[in-house]
Amino acid sequence: MSVSGISSSFLGSGPMIQPSRRQSEDQIGRQLEQDLKNGDLQGAQQAYAQLAAFGPNNSGPFTDPTLKAEFQTLGQDLQAGNMTNAQADNKTLTTGLIQKDIQTVMQDSTNGQSPNPQGLANALANLKGDYWAVYGQQINMSQLQGLEGGNSPTPISVQA
Repeated sequence: MSVSGISSSFLGSGPMIQPSRRQSEDQIGRQLEQDLKNGDLQGAQQAYAQLAAFGPNNSGPFTDPTLKAEFQTLGQDLQAGNMTNAQADNKTLTTGLIQKDIQTVMQDSTNGQSPNPQGLANALANLKGDYWAVYGQQINMSQLQGLEGGNSPTPISVQA
């Protein structure tokens, strides 16, 4: 019996899978993190504008009033060209975002005597996505347990 190879034209045909809204937010958030880290003002401004477009009145994906205000402050500093303040704003924003995600996970996992499995799954997905967007790596259980205790997140530096 003979097996022939798969045509490369076959692999290239068919619909491309588009990322979900959540995945797009995380990807743009990661780009914003990288641009801020690298001091790329123009790139950070572009990523911010893309992220802002996800919410009403350019609030980005944030519904929490504190996070929304921090995000808008970040945008104002980027617009003014103040990279140092934008980097500080972003640190405040991302710390608050991760802490809020952890609180939501904890609430959904200890919701009275009966945890909310769907809520918990969504909360964990949000935490994982936001953690990746901020730190560029997946969160592991030991990091999650450290975060639960109030420790600030410490990303692991991986060199290739």
